[in-house]
Amino acid sequence: MDDRLLNFEASGALKNAALIMRDRETDSWWSIMTSNAIGGDLDGADLVELPAGEKTTWKSWRRRHPDTLVLSVEGEEHVDNNPYDNYFASDGTFHDLEIDDHRLDPKAPIYSFWIGGEPWAVPHEAYRGGEIFELAGLDGKALLLYRTRKGPIYESSRAFLVDQELVSETNPKRLLSMADAGEGGIEALPGFDTFWYTWVATNTNTRLIE
Repeated sequence: MDDRLLNFEASGALKNAALIMRDRETDSWWSIMTSNAIGGDLDGADLVELPAGEKTTWKSWRRRHPDTLVLSVEGEEHVDNNPYDNYFASDGTFHDLEIDDHRLDPKAPIYSFWIGGEPWAVPHEAYRGGEIFELAGLDGKALLLYRTRKGPIYESSRAFLVDQELVSETNPKRLLSMADAGEGGIEALPGFDTFWYTWVATNTNTRLIE
């Protein structure tokens, strides 16, 4: 940021049930639901969000990247007792956090992102197997979202911006293959999967694609 390298770690704090990160260099605190600093020397500064991470199943990843190496920590590659399993499986919110916006169930899984500084959300059920959305403000591009039809909550949505000309003549799965092959000028879109209540509790003016 401004030619300065920042190293991030968990602060130990939460806001509306969502993690707050801190950077070691300035001790500024950053909300993962807004991508900007909410305290410290860099209060109000925005981060550039990069589409650089992916949560997926080992089966899906290995199919695309068969030569992947697996990190082993003291001989362990897998944790059998995931402390988040009960949270994912329940309908309850973290510490029974309540929201005023009930356009979706509080625990509905969504893909969340920003366009022109405005927060958007799409429920997972709206694009399993691949879907194209033509939205205002995308400057001649359409939004391509993809999830496997039975994907778990911890499997990332894949999101791209696609030229309108391609959309009219190509189906979503073909577009996804083109994106993986680096064809057609298809651009990966930054954003992330979360639950409706954690997102909308902070981004109260969210535009919802249903």
